Amino acid sequence: MTNFSKQILVGKESRLFVFTRMENVNGVKFFITSQDEANKPIAFSLTRGKENTWKLMAGSLRWLYGIEEQLADAIRDTQLN
Repeated sequence: MTNFSKQILVGKESRLFVFTRMENVNGVKFFITSQDEANKPIAFSLTRGKENTWKLMAGSLRWLYGIEEQLADAIRDTQLN
């Protein structure tokens, strides 16, 4: 497992997202934790698709889709280092 964290702008607020890489027979995914606008803990996952694309798991909170590309960029940036 690989862990890292990243500050990402959500609307006008910067939030900390903690990424944990997991791999199993179904492939690679990142389990991500953070807090919502009410400071309640949230957790969700991004799975790896073709050509190093990263997509939210179905059923994720709607507002996460607005930052999906920023989350994917954070993963790709970490993999380059």
